[in-house]
Amino acid sequence: MATVKKKKGLMYKGKPLLRCGNRIYYGNLEDKLILALDIVESSKKQDVDVSTKVKVQIMDNTGELGKGQVYRKCERENLYKAIDIGEWWLQDAMKMMG
Repeated sequence: MATVKKKKGLMYKGKPLLRCGNRIYYGNLEDKLILALDIVESSKKQDVDVSTKVKVQIMDNTGELGKGQVYRKCERENLYKAIDIGEWWLQDAMKMMG
């Protein structure tokens, strides 16, 4: 019998990234909190869409993506800066929750 390989998704610092349209979720789906990144604006650079405005939100992980209460939010001018601050906020919030 052939073995089935599980396709591993994109990971950042050991946690999964999941994209649904212009929203990117970051964090383990079993955790109490999750990071949501909304790409608000983007521009074309050499035939590639590059985010120019990203909304960052730390929210409850209710089991229904995007339905939780927002605890902290901000906007950044690119995806790198957004995930950098969001990942730090998520780590900090998870430590505070115990």
